[in-house]
Amino acid sequence: MIKKTMKFKYLDLSVFWSCLLLAALAGGNHQAHALDFFSPRSAGIAGSGIAGPLLNDSLFMNPSYASFLPTYAVGLTWATYGSQDNPIHGRAYSVSVQDGRNSLFQAGLAYTVRQDHSFIHLGASKSFIQNWGVGLSGKFFFNSPNKTNGQELSLSSTYVFSPWIQTAVVVDNLLGSAKGRPAGLYREFKAGAKFNIDKILLVYLDPHYVPDLAADRFGHSIGIEFVMMRDLFLRIGNYRNANVPHLNLRGDGYGFGLGWVAPRISIDYGISRTVDPVSVTTHIIGATSFF
Repeated sequence: MIKKTMKFKYLDLSVFWSCLLLAALAGGNHQAHALDFFSPRSAGIAGSGIAGPLLNDSLFMNPSYASFLPTYAVGLTWATYGSQDNPIHGRAYSVSVQDGRNSLFQAGLAYTVRQDHSFIHLGASKSFIQNWGVGLSGKFFFNSPNKTNGQELSLSSTYVFSPWIQTAVVVDNLLGSAKGRPAGLYREFKAGAKFNIDKILLVYLDPHYVPDLAADRFGHSIGIEFVMMRDLFLRIGNYRNANVPHLNLRGDGYGFGLGWVAPRISIDYGISRTVDPVSVTTHIIGATSFF
């Protein structure tokens, strides 16, 4: 009886996620940012890691990876940024929940508030074979300065070759609306690879391509995680011609940070330093409870 009740509970939750996703994608102007929010971990490795996002990072980076995260997770992230060289400053926060234990499909929901507008993210994924997963995410944004609402789509796929190598591809802003281009909201193709070297060194290589940009179409995000005592992570990374989500621009910079993973909670801190075309430092802290 208990197993049967749990089965129906999972099925009801899957239907709930499906209805939310369809509702968010039903209409409006198609505009949104790709990778709309840096978590502390993604900031520390400079926005890289689409082939191995942890916990609720998959909602923002690669929805297909939720199929390889068999946990329930609830996360809260806070960011603040500013500069002594220019008037750019602000803050952002995000609350997210993800169910990766549902046998039907895996799904998540996030609410993000930035200086320019707010977002609701919905993602769903399914593993068709043991090592391959496909995911779809929708973004709905509102409270923008010009009082317009909009939606976009992201499509992704992850393949785990072995415990040491896994890869992913992501298409952000899949619809590629012309209305979003003046704001820099272009369709973007990303590839990612994660290399796990003896469970001590994790390397992430994420090249990307934006076909409709007149210049700087190619760029990258590269990150490294050092694993210490199995639960402490030191992070560093570099990005070039990459989207800096909370600043609403593309630029160059680097990141570093650290994280601690306890049995039921992950606590992380990251710094993202943008150096071109503006000089801005962002501090991000967050915690995710999982079970």
